[in-house]
Amino acid sequence: MMGSRTKAFKALDIDGKNLLTFEEWAAATGQRFAGADRNMDQLLTRKEFAQTRPKLVAKPGCRC
Repeated sequence: MMGSRTKAFKALDIDGKNLLTFEEWAAATGQRFAGADRNMDQLLTRKEFAQTRPKLVAKPGCRC
C-alpha cells in the first residue's frame, strides 16, 4: 500500500535526506498548479482544479 507513496516521496525529496522540506513540497505543488492553470491567469477554475485529481488506477479483479 505504501509502495506508490514511497515512490512519490522519493521523487519529491530532491536533496535525498529522506525528509521533505517545505521548499521541496512547495516546488512540487507549484509545478502541479502551473500545469493545471491552462489559461495562465494564476487562478484555478473548478474545471482546472478537477484536472489535478490523481488518475485512478484500475485494480486487478479478485480471483477468489
